[in-house]
Amino acid sequence: MRIFSLFLALFLFTGGAIQAQENIISINSSASVEIPADRIAFHINLNGEAATPREAFDLHKEREEVLLELLKKHQIEEDDINIEPIAISRTNVHREDQEPRIRTRQNVTLTLSDFDRYEEIQIALIESGYDEFNGNFVSSEAESGKDEALKEALKTAREKGELIAKESTLKLDGIQSIDFSYNQSPPRPLMEMAAFQQDRSKSSLISEYGQSVSVSASVSVKYNFSPLEN
Repeated sequence: MRIFSLFLALFLFTGGAIQAQENIISINSSASVEIPADRIAFHINLNGEAATPREAFDLHKEREEVLLELLKKHQIEEDDINIEPIAISRTNVHREDQEPRIRTRQNVTLTLSDFDRYEEIQIALIESGYDEFNGNFVSSEAESGKDEALKEALKTAREKGELIAKESTLKLDGIQSIDFSYNQSPPRPLMEMAAFQQDRSKSSLISEYGQSVSVSASVSVKYNFSPLEN
């Protein structure tokens, strides 16, 4: 069973407040977990630019064929490929003697669990004239990470609520309301240097060192309270 690395970001904006008239203790707390990054989201931009729409489209289709062959060669599953429709537009002309150009654009995202495959596809794209692509780490355990972070945030809120009640000679009588939210740090970008690695017998930074993704949860809990009985 995978162990989550917990960062109890006790950003208790404690901020927690006691509202005497309503007999409520309000507690805000947050917790973060680091989960293993086991996938790479590889974003590729297909484009073609020419004097006419037909020429731009034909150039775009040529580049599509190159990518299609790569996907077949590396046996990328259909479920791991996300393709947006082709967009076509006219470029802005800044001088009177310039002719407008037609440009196509299409975004393709591959989800790869084999990090070595990411590097191989990168190199093949560069050799084929591609220059617009990037990748970032993601995790298949993001949902589990959210649950773990939420549990820790709730646990911390309860502990702080009980501490405040005890030190104020009060007791908690249950929860009036709970609000919560999740926040996932932006996917960590990958260094593109691996694509220029000439000696394939050497390890790369990506394959040598484990990577992680941070997920956090924040809660705002309102506890009912009453005076302790003597």
